[in-house]
Amino acid sequence: MSMRKNLFLVLLCFLSVSLVGLAQPGPGSVNGMGNLQKNGKIKGRLIDGDSKVPMEYANVAIYKQGDGTLVTGGIGDVNGAFEIGNIPYGVYYVEANFIGYDKTMINDIKISPDKAVINLGDILLKPITEQLGTVEVVADRDRIQYKIDKKVINVSQDINAAGGTAVDVLQNTPSVDVDIEGNVSLRGSSNFTVLIDGKPSVLSGSDALKQIPSSAIQNIEIITNPSVKYDPDGVGGIINLVMKKNIISGFDGIVNVNVGTGDKYRSDMTLNYKTKKYNLSFGANWNDNTFHGKMNSERETWGNDTTTYLITNGKRNFSRNGYEFKGGMDYFLTEKTSVTVGGSVGHYGFEQTGGGKTHNYTIPADLDVYSNQISNGNRSGNYVSADASFSSKFDNEGNHKLEGSFNYRHRTGSSYDTDDEFLTDQNYVKTGGYLSRVRSTDDETDDEYRFKLDYTKPLADGGKFEAGLQSRIERSPENYIFENWDEASGTWENNDLYTSSMGFKRDIHAAYTTFSSSLGGFQYMVGLRGEYTNRQITHTKATEAYKINRADLFPSMHVSYNLPNEAQLMASYSRRINRPHGRDLDPFRSYMDKYTIRTGNPALKPEYTDSYELNYMHKFKKGSFLSVEGFYRATNNLISQVQTVGTDGIYYLSTTNMNNDYSLGTEVMGNIDIVKWLQVNTSFSLYDYRLKGQLNGASIDRESTNYTARLNTTVKFPDASRMQLMASYSGPTVSAQGDRSGMFFTNLSYRKDFMKRKLSVTASVRDIFGSMKMESNSYGDNFRSHFNMKRESRVFELTLSYKINNYKMDKNQNMENRDDNSFDDAY
Repeated sequence: MSMRKNLFLVLLCFLSVSLVGLAQPGPGSVNGMGNLQKNGKIKGRLIDGDSKVPMEYANVAIYKQGDGTLVTGGIGDVNGAFEIGNIPYGVYYVEANFIGYDKTMINDIKISPDKAVINLGDILLKPITEQLGTVEVVADRDRIQYKIDKKVINVSQDINAAGGTAVDVLQNTPSVDVDIEGNVSLRGSSNFTVLIDGKPSVLSGSDALKQIPSSAIQNIEIITNPSVKYDPDGVGGIINLVMKKNIISGFDGIVNVNVGTGDKYRSDMTLNYKTKKYNLSFGANWNDNTFHGKMNSERETWGNDTTTYLITNGKRNFSRNGYEFKGGMDYFLTEKTSVTVGGSVGHYGFEQTGGGKTHNYTIPADLDVYSNQISNGNRSGNYVSADASFSSKFDNEGNHKLEGSFNYRHRTGSSYDTDDEFLTDQNYVKTGGYLSRVRSTDDETDDEYRFKLDYTKPLADGGKFEAGLQSRIERSPENYIFENWDEASGTWENNDLYTSSMGFKRDIHAAYTTFSSSLGGFQYMVGLRGEYTNRQITHTKATEAYKINRADLFPSMHVSYNLPNEAQLMASYSRRINRPHGRDLDPFRSYMDKYTIRTGNPALKPEYTDSYELNYMHKFKKGSFLSVEGFYRATNNLISQVQTVGTDGIYYLSTTNMNNDYSLGTEVMGNIDIVKWLQVNTSFSLYDYRLKGQLNGASIDRESTNYTARLNTTVKFPDASRMQLMASYSGPTVSAQGDRSGMFFTNLSYRKDFMKRKLSVTASVRDIFGSMKMESNSYGDNFRSHFNMKRESRVFELTLSYKINNYKMDKNQNMENRDDNSFDDAY
């Protein structure tokens, strides 16, 4: 064991022991400070008045009975429990509230030396009810709810996402951008972590979000500044998908079917059987969707007094298909101990077809070639996942507990790409043989094992101590075969220049600890996570393995303060990491097409991001609110793709840590119930983006002012129907060697319920005005390129949703059996 690793482990042990020592009361004292307790505490549990299930993250405020002065406050945890200490002796009243619910008040609460601890028991919060015409309806939950450390998107309130995937939900979500091909970025970063019910997904990033049907999702949590209980991977933060879970005993379920113009089909179902001792669940989904598009690219290079042009016009279609079967069981051994097991098997597929008419010529003219290019790429595979976890509670409230989990992910994948280019005349009629014909196969297997143990202990005065251990073991062998077509023999021949094999091994061992409490009107949580990484890359063309042994520390801090008049102030900090992997680390050449070659870089360092946020939220009557969020993010060792043009005229792509970037901005979000039948949710983000670094000894400092705007308007009709209009605009931005233009699109949907709300029918049209397109530019010392793409517009979709036995979802569910808990769990 290395000296660095020894020091790392000693530091973690010292930190854990120190925090426990600071947190525990000393002998003969109550508050740990050697003084007799002179204050009291109030505790209780917040319950949904209709479903009778615990409510997470509801607010509790404590006021003086006489003059109504705000004394302190708190937030319920995932079990609805709250415990607020450091309350001076006196008489108080308590207000409990949550957006979309009526406020509940409890008067004449007396704290005295004889009764210093007041247990209010279960506090019921009733959903707001309204009269719409002659029909009484329960107020809808807001499409987006803002918690102390996250944004929660209630998928059921997003009619425009019906029949789509998680990507369609995120298209109109603050802090998130989605490009024309469905690739997601979080606060401008495409590096983020995707969790499903708090557990890692088999697929990663945008690939995972594109495969999961929106109809199977209860809500989506956007966490831009996670605590140290989460893995630090993903500089942008975390997107957690909370899947639907039934709350009513007996058998029930839901079935969804979707069809759209342009070959788009999707279906899924969820079935549940629940008793007091166990809960069984089963789900399945299938999809086959094609997305059509057109593209145009222009490349211009200069060298030896000659300018070379390459112009391509053609199609760029992509499709997604796959299926999944999943099941799980929650078994309650006792009232305080439960075991959960679950798993899934499935198949995924991504396909892209492109190419088109190509004109390659020079000025002065000594090259003038017309050709047709056909490029097809297919990536598909199978996956298996298995999960097992337990929870053992040591008190009735469930605040003192020990939890453990094991997760296994296995994925096989094969990418098959072909690229054919043949000669034509200037009218693009074939005249000769192939200019180039190649194909490649990339076979990969991924295995990942995770072990985790978490311990939570409540402390005096409402504080909480948490600690945990985690190990991640990853293995991923990869084989890449590249072949050229030999016209003379009519056979495929292996090309040793590009054919290779690579092995990837990475073990990450981590420990974390957090401490949370309150001080006056402030609630806070501080934490520290330590990780030790052992990584090894082997390659058939390398004589030695590329190894990394590294220790990292990741601190986090969250603070909140309840202000008068339903306002709240929140601040947070976290440190994140983006670990390079896969082909980004492969040092040998990889063929993309006749004109483009890619190489990786095994010396790539991880990106480290320091993220700061300051948020203000003010709640108004009837569920309206305004949120203002300021953020600053600084990334070191930014991993960037670099383009250069060789003397042979070929574009060479590589990755390097050539620069740092900085984002400073604000995000304003609001929810307004203008009248009973009209609700508007809107957001606007504005930030300054700076890129600093050097390339080949020259400065590549860039700067841009980026902005996005979103609008979601819902109109409710008396006949159990509603219409929703969504509009989104993303402004232009810059990169290390180029820029990208802005993008605007709108969607419209109409939903109506039948058969006492058992059957819902939704009709949608996406990109009403045909405005969704992407344009980008890249440039260097001896080249310039331009690319634009337009996706098919005015796509019509029809979605049917049928509930079996009055299927009712858990409105307050988040990551009930998840591996990681949010900051709100501290209270």
